[in-house]
Amino acid sequence: MGLLAGFDSLLPAYARGQLDNTNAFHTVRNGADIYDLTVARTPLKIGGTVSEQPITINGTLPAPLVRLKQGREAILRVTNTLPEATSIHWHGLILPYQMDGVPGVSFPGIMPGETFEYRFPVEQHGTYWYHSHTGFQEQQGLYGPLIIDPADGREPYAYDRDVVVVLSDWPESDPDFIYDRLK
Repeated sequence: MGLLAGFDSLLPAYARGQLDNTNAFHTVRNGADIYDLTVARTPLKIGGTVSEQPITINGTLPAPLVRLKQGREAILRVTNTLPEATSIHWHGLILPYQMDGVPGVSFPGIMPGETFEYRFPVEQHGTYWYHSHTGFQEQQGLYGPLIIDPADGREPYAYDRDVVVVLSDWPESDPDFIYDRLK
């Protein structure tokens, strides 16, 4: 029983039902959801070994929960502290093409030391995710959950607790090496 009682503390804040994810620096101002997100390499212990390759947002893997509200504006300021370019693609969202986050197609990418402000109206609701479209950064940990609450505040189903689950696998080899072997 003691082990089960302590299990809750092992979960990230968003999985414990705490809607305020302090790792994401979220504020609401003038009808906009505002997030400050920092992309960095963060050594993490994975499978008993410290890995130097994880790329995180605000030091978490997966990246912090981004929670928006339909009908508001989203302002997501992403700062790149990596020595290479990065990007964030907001998977499945209806937004202007310049905010889609595909480097070389819809914008130039976020260069080292720069901050890019993604700004768009939130037109739908539901559960989505965000991830990098630069190199193999997604495979190195740059992905996270995204929830958009409905404008009217009504949920289609009754529930006692909202739990976010993000599934992924972790490559023990460099993703470039894996990709070369797949070809």
